[in-house]
Amino acid sequence: MMTEHGVLPIALGDNWAYALPTSDGVILIDAGPDYDGAWDALVAQLDAAGLDIADVQYVAITHAHIDHCGLAFRWQEAGVTVAASELEAQSFLHGRNIIGYQTQYVFEHMRRVGVPEERITGFIEARERMRQAYRSGDNTGGGVRRERWPGLIRGTPFRADEELSDGAEIRLGDRRVVLISAPGHTPGNCVFYEPDTGALFSGDQVIPGLNSNPGWHFDISVEPPARFRSLPAFAESLERIEALDVRYLYPGHREPSDEVAAEIERVRRHHRKRQGQLREMLDAGPKSPYELLMAMFSRLPDRRLWQALAEVTGHIDALVVRGEATETETDGLLTIRLV
Repeated sequence: MMTEHGVLPIALGDNWAYALPTSDGVILIDAGPDYDGAWDALVAQLDAAGLDIADVQYVAITHAHIDHCGLAFRWQEAGVTVAASELEAQSFLHGRNIIGYQTQYVFEHMRRVGVPEERITGFIEARERMRQAYRSGDNTGGGVRRERWPGLIRGTPFRADEELSDGAEIRLGDRRVVLISAPGHTPGNCVFYEPDTGALFSGDQVIPGLNSNPGWHFDISVEPPARFRSLPAFAESLERIEALDVRYLYPGHREPSDEVAAEIERVRRHHRKRQGQLREMLDAGPKSPYELLMAMFSRLPDRRLWQALAEVTGHIDALVVRGEATETETDGLLTIRLV
């Protein structure tokens, strides 16, 4: 159903894509995930609104995670222009390996932050069990839940037709959306803003009721690979968004909302809480990131190591960037201490 802003939300599993009809065709925000039946579901929802695949002229992608860009290659096959931030251009070339290509650097960093070798092994084994359960269609074995999408989501590498800079506009007919660079969730993450309606298409930057995990990202164009400090960049991106006249939020997951300022403040409260907890732990003396992790999440299963470490590392980064803490490395082990 079309919203008051002339936006058609398209549900694809756990994701939303958004169609913006104009006088000269349609702008689509995010390509959608690629799973069996996804393309047909997308076509059916366009059809129900009186639109057609042939109406879509632009697909504008927020970031390179495959649940947001998986169908990009299908749109290109249909002759549609796919546009995205120039900062994310290289990431699209990895396809479904957008995270997997970084694995060796993640394991190396796990060792640097103090994760015991047996827990890294446990994480690898748990990850493989999840993969096997997914491939076999067993959604219950080992507690694995695969309810977010109707099936396995795929990621086909592609190159964006238009690589846009911060502030670039996509104009079609009587509508325009502006690309706002918002690094953090990924190094090249962006959002799209429609000034005339105050609508923000936020991807995974702002999600009602959820705290987007910025994650671990490594720049492999330099040697040794440099880790991107995701959370400080994420926080700066929230400030950029807050400065816009955003009146309505169209996120990549969960329902649209008009509580934009409240959602941004909720995320900030979460960040303040976590960083306050870390300061309290460090008051007792220097600790490794792994020691901080276990103090915060004492019953953490091996399979959640990557995600939880990314969150704790992000909050450590925030303290370091603000000059409240320092990190030193001795014999390959990182130690964090308050300034």
